Amino acid sequence: MQRRFSEVFSDYVFYIALPVEIFLATSSSGRTGALEISHYLQSYALSIVMLWGIVALIYKYFFAFGVAEIGFNFIAIGQTNTAFLAAPIFILLFGDSSLVAPIIFFQSAILTSLAVMVIEYPVGAYVSFSFSLKKILLNSIKNPLIISALVGFAISRVTPSFYSSENFFTHTLQMIAHTAAPMALLALGASCYGERIGEMSRKEVYEILSGVMIKSIAHPILSFIIGKYVFHLSPTLLLAVVLISAMPSPKNTFILAKSYNFNVQKFNIILIGSTGVSFFSINLIAFLF
Repeated sequence: MQRRFSEVFSDYVFYIALPVEIFLATSSSGRTGALEISHYLQSYALSIVMLWGIVALIYKYFFAFGVAEIGFNFIAIGQTNTAFLAAPIFILLFGDSSLVAPIIFFQSAILTSLAVMVIEYPVGAYVSFSFSLKKILLNSIKNPLIISALVGFAISRVTPSFYSSENFFTHTLQMIAHTAAPMALLALGASCYGERIGEMSRKEVYEILSGVMIKSIAHPILSFIIGKYVFHLSPTLLLAVVLISAMPSPKNTFILAKSYNFNVQKFNIILIGSTGVSFFSINLIAFLF
């Protein structure tokens, strides 16, 4: 029953409320220049490259992981929960989720595709560039958050006054968009309900602790250093990139672990652990900035 409850909330947020909110946010965006957004996204991308390097080194040499499991850790530890936690927090702090949209596109279209190719690489099939590009495009088309962001961006260029127009259609969209933040948090909370935790070996405990620390501590520190000293981001964008890096593991970790027959319990604990730590780290970051 609880699992169905979580799925209903998650589907509403992912397929309806959040796409509408992102569409409205991107259709009205214009306060931040394209160059600044580019530096913001590059800061996040460079932090991910460094984070993936740390994950690969630690899990290969300390825990003797194979290529496939390292690839899955690129998702579980090397990505963030954009839709169900970053979006509502950005709405509360910045007024909308427009700064989340480019990260959603980058993660869904690029990072997830690369990580999945690493996971499937041990099968032995050669992955061509054209196949990789096709997979990235398919992932983009299937993601309603990416489509809504692209449509919103196009609308902002064709009819800049769309968002400010007062009519029944825009009022209805705004009403739906206002439900995105609270419903996303409800969906996240419901998804944390799980089965009883079984016994774990000491090695698995160390793996979990390492994953939570890398995700919750190392990632935001890397993003701060890169954003401040490499790309010289404005205070608002620096706060945004550090905040989004402090978000917990992505919510789809549990589902993907089942799909690829990894240790579901271990990755679910990493998800819940990083979510718990993020509640403290996000408040600390907001206070310090």
